[in-house]
Amino acid sequence: MEKGLTNITSATDTILIDFDSQKGNINNIQISNNSSSNAVTISLFLHDGTTANNAYFFKNLVLPVGVALFLNENLSFDDSVLSLILTTAGTSPDVSVIIK
Repeated sequence: MEKGLTNITSATDTILIDFDSQKGNINNIQISNNSSSNAVTISLFLHDGTTANNAYFFKNLVLPVGVALFLNENLSFDDSVLSLILTTAGTSPDVSVIIK
């Protein structure tokens, strides 16, 4: 997936930045819950191909209706060995992710 804007409308794992994409230099990430009626549970983590080694920025964070989370520190990573993944869970998630 390209660095930039990602819209997620299901409970799933979404690769925001894949291995070897040369897009691991991140200044900020905004994650918004666009739903008008449902909170969403999200986890953001770095993945090296082995589930046991997932490194979480946060895990099982409940994002209320209409709320956005803005992250702007210590986000860059080595995308030659890691990918950035967002997990969404809940009823009818409607999430937007902006990566700059």
